[in-house]
Amino acid sequence: MAEQSWIRQYVILQRAALRAQLQYRVNFWTTLMGGVAFQGTQLLFLGVLLGKFGVIAGWGFPEVAFVFAMRLASHALYVVPFGALMTTDEIVRDGEFDRVLLRPVNPFLQLVTRRFSLMALGDAMLGFGALIVFSRQAPVDWDAAKIGYLVLAVIGGSLIETGIATFFCGQSFVATSTFSLRIFADSSITQFSGYPLTMFGRTTFYAFCTVFPMAFISFLPATVLLDRTAEVPLPVWLTTASPLAGVLALALGYTFFTRMLPSYTSPGS
Repeated sequence: MAEQSWIRQYVILQRAALRAQLQYRVNFWTTLMGGVAFQGTQLLFLGVLLGKFGVIAGWGFPEVAFVFAMRLASHALYVVPFGALMTTDEIVRDGEFDRVLLRPVNPFLQLVTRRFSLMALGDAMLGFGALIVFSRQAPVDWDAAKIGYLVLAVIGGSLIETGIATFFCGQSFVATSTFSLRIFADSSITQFSGYPLTMFGRTTFYAFCTVFPMAFISFLPATVLLDRTAEVPLPVWLTTASPLAGVLALALGYTFFTRMLPSYTSPGS
């Protein structure tokens, strides 16, 4: 019953946020295209890079493009429903979070539905479009099991990003600003997680699996689908189970958020 209540509240609040954004039609279309263009430049850079060098760490264009498309799809699945978490610093700093605490709705749910990001729809268009195109070009013999694994991998990757964003939300209650950390995390994921992460060396790769777990967003699940797990310095069972890391990341992020919530101090504005 509690889960159904959460879902119902989320749908109502998110619908209201989207309706507010759709009042300005010109802004809707320009922002939508802006989202496509921003992520599209990364895809263009990938094409130029591989066109020049042919391979990256032994991975050709069809394989790297597939990893990149998985990253884009996971990012879209995070930013469409949870993109508003990026404004938590502003809400806490301006004292708007006082009103959040007075309402009879879960504070995290209110943060998620505070604003609907129109640019996220552009991310979704490009992300899922790229995944459809490049999954067909990838050297994978697709069947029902592999398609199901791909779906789980994309969902798991989105939960990794959501868990990281939720962790920063909890940190907002005790830090003046987490903007620099958010930018660092988002830039790192955008620039690196769509590539074969083993090219950075074993030590850095382990850091991408633990300290900053972006290897689980797309690279590790992709090695399973592409039958390249032998290149990963991890047990095959762990690599295969990589989509489940998203659930753990979100659980840890939300636990940290709830633990830090009592530390919030109103600025009095």
